[in-house]
Order: sequence, then structure tokens, then C-alpha cells
Amino acid sequence: MDPLLFVFIAAGIAGLGMLAGAGRSREDRSRGRWESAFYTESHKQVQTDATGVLMCRRCGASASERSGRCPSCGAAL
Repeated sequence: MDPLLFVFIAAGIAGLGMLAGAGRSREDRSRGRWESAFYTESHKQVQTDATGVLMCRRCGASASERSGRCPSCGAAL
């Protein structure tokens, strides 16, 4: 096999690999991770007791289920 032919084949394979990997930019990948984390957090099941009091997942304070936000840290319940 001619060494020059081998170089061209290797360069072609490397070029195709770069084209295949360039389908998504860094911003697209990070946005996908953020959307996945947001979806997971927004669909968490929270357990309430009979009184309708929730415990904040961030700071542990108790708040009314109807308030929707923690009175201490402001996180979504």
C-alpha cells in the first residue's frame, strides 16, 4: 500500500469523524443538559402531609403547599 494513499484515507476518515461530531455545538449540548435538569426538577413528586405543609428541599423549612415558595430561601416547593 502506498504511504500517500494511506495518508489520504486516514485524512478522509478523520474528516468524516469531525463532520459527524460537529452536528451539535457546545451551546446546544449545554442547553440540552440544562433542559434535562429542569425537566427532572420540575417533575419531582413531593409528599405532603394531611395538613398541606411541605418541607423545602433546599433549606428544610416548612411552608404551606399553597404558597408555592419557601419563606426562608425563596425556592420553589
